[in-house]
Amino acid sequence: MTAGMSMATTRPPRLFWRRAVAFVVDMAVFYSILMVLALPLQALTGWNLGFYIGQSTSCAVTTDSPLIHQVETEWPLADGETRTNQICINSSIGTQQRFFISTVAKTADGTASTRFVSIGIDPDGNAIPLDISGGSTASNILLQLFFMALFVLATARITASGRRTPGKALMFLRIVNVAGSVPSFKQCLTREVWKFLPPCLLGIAVTIHAAQNLPGLSTLASGEFIDVIHAARDMQTPDFSTLFAVGLVAWLLSALWWLGPFIPWRGQTVYDRLAGCIVLRSDATEDASTPHQH
Repeated sequence: MTAGMSMATTRPPRLFWRRAVAFVVDMAVFYSILMVLALPLQALTGWNLGFYIGQSTSCAVTTDSPLIHQVETEWPLADGETRTNQICINSSIGTQQRFFISTVAKTADGTASTRFVSIGIDPDGNAIPLDISGGSTASNILLQLFFMALFVLATARITASGRRTPGKALMFLRIVNVAGSVPSFKQCLTREVWKFLPPCLLGIAVTIHAAQNLPGLSTLASGEFIDVIHAARDMQTPDFSTLFAVGLVAWLLSALWWLGPFIPWRGQTVYDRLAGCIVLRSDATEDASTPHQH
């Protein structure tokens, strides 16, 4: 029997924990590098790329915000209630966001309760309408998919060149094809795309469901400050039960996609099989004629 046939018919060890640690390390290294590259761009342009380093928040009580009159008019205080208005600034490298927050507190029967309304403000203190449009949801999804695509391409290129990602090098793992040699770029790309495609599609479905179907968000259809005030005043909070159920199902399906095959398939996942690849300990590739037997 040839070495290639032996490796194709002999299932390798699961190496589950090694693969899990390698994946976490690779993601951490990738996003660390991405932050180093993206933060200067975020600082120069003011674009919010989703990276927050050195984030801090400072708040100060305000009595002259142009939003105070609107809050007091639309949300008059009841007996025993007090109101505190603040301007808060969230700062991180390259970004700074200002918020107006009005908090209503009440103490009854020894129990204290608070409600608040918050909205972003421009340099003049005017409210910035909430962007709850489909375009905002789509842009957030596309930004995350862009970063994931960079990770997929980088990982596929490294593997196809015969090298190992930092995580796999640390855990002494290597990806080979069923013949025991370095997989092609097409194989590596196929493997990485199928690794993330189903979970990504589930994540997109959950995000769209949250944006379109959460009860209580209909009152914020315009995103204007007056609608935000009314929602806080009337305690019109979204019902997250359906979203929780959908998210739980999506998480279980993702776990099944990633973890399930380790039970019957001795270490070869669905995407390993689709790409014709096997993950082995690096010493297992030193002599392809003597693969691990389990």
